[in-house]
Amino acid sequence: MATESSVSSYTLSTDDSGTRQRKEVDELPQIGYTLEQLNEKREEPKWRIARFTAIGLFWAIWGALLAGSILIIILNNHDVASTTAAPTTTTKGK
Repeated sequence: MATESSVSSYTLSTDDSGTRQRKEVDELPQIGYTLEQLNEKREEPKWRIARFTAIGLFWAIWGALLAGSILIIILNNHDVASTTAAPTTTTKGK
């Protein structure tokens, strides 16, 4: 059984004496754009260019990192034992 819980919004205000008081409000003030304003901004040419530039830069950098890692693997594909300073033991003959 689902129950509805009433959620109250509160704001803090300071009076002249410096005392902070909590007031209950029905609706908090909106910060930022509404959905309609966002949809209008989304279609502006400068934001479309900025969005496509950011997406293009992301994929270009991602591709460069992938190509660089593959290049490192290909160019350093040699005998690891010749470049690794591992301790070796030898046995003396009788």
